[in-house]
Order: sequence, then structure tokens, then C-alpha cells
Amino acid sequence: MKIAKMLVIAAILAPVSRADDSQALANKFLDLSGTPALMQQSFESGIKSSLDRMRAQGAPAELVDTIPSEALKFFADNFKWDDVKPKLAKLYTEAFTEAELREIITFYSTPTGQKFVAKLPVLTQQGGAMAMSGVQDNMPAFQQKIAALIESYKRKQADAAKAAQQAAPGADTAPAQPSK
Repeated sequence: MKIAKMLVIAAILAPVSRADDSQALANKFLDLSGTPALMQQSFESGIKSSLDRMRAQGAPAELVDTIPSEALKFFADNFKWDDVKPKLAKLYTEAFTEAELREIITFYSTPTGQKFVAKLPVLTQQGGAMAMSGVQDNMPAFQQKIAALIESYKRKQADAAKAAQQAAPGADTAPAQPSK
């Protein structure tokens, strides 16, 4: 009977210890995957893209060149890894089982896994640039289609307003002056 009680207690406590193990595993994954550096690189890449667009739109170089240092300061002041890490770890514990987290960590602990971590930011940036080139090449045609949709919408709104005005007789006339 004593063994049965111990098994029941173990069964009750197992999910708790599993959650603790999963959290620790998720934290280990975040460390192995270089997530803080990836987040900073993503932020910097986004800033670079924005600055490139500003330059392309004719913003003065003197202005554009002052922005990166302010952006990096903003990131440093507002991105606190110690605040973000537990939230990210929770996402991973909700998305993956403990066994899956162990497999992920096993991969990231290998030389190939670490090579993957090292190359991922550049590959992501290059892949994004490749994907965006087709979009950018066809952006003028898309902008023309959107402009046509906007004009069509404006015409429909104007026609609806005109129809509503015509349906209400006397709606556009001035109020009658009282007789003296």
C-alpha cells in the first residue's frame, strides 16, 4: 500500500518536475541558439533596411547617418534580455515537449548546430533580400492597382452619397425663411 501511495504522489508531481525541466531546457536552448545576438542583429537589420529606404527616398545623408547610433542606444536601453528570456522560454515550453526540447538541444550542441547558429543571421538576411527583390521589382504595378482600388472606392462613396442626397427630397435646399 505504501508503494501505491508513493506512485500516486510521483504521478502528481511528475508534471510539475517536467514543467521545471522544460523551462530549464528552453533556457538552455535560448543560450545555445544565440537568441539575444540574433534579436540584436534582427533589430540592426531592420534599422539598416529603414535607412536604405530613407536614402532611396532622398533623405539627406547627414540625417540618415545620425540615426544608427540613436537606434542602437534605444535598443540597448529598451531590450532587456533578462526580462525577455523567461517569456521566450515559456513560448518554447508551450510549443515543444520536454523530449523535443532535449532533441533540439542535442542538435544545437553539435558542431553543425553551432555552425547553423553562426550562419543563420546572414542566411536569413540573404534569403529575405532574395524574397523582397521580386516584391520590389513589381512594386510599381502593385501601387498602381492599389491606387485604382482607392479611386474606385472613392467613386462608389461619392455615388452613394449622391444617391442618398437625391433620395431625400429637399435635403439640399435651404430652410424656409419665416414670414414677417
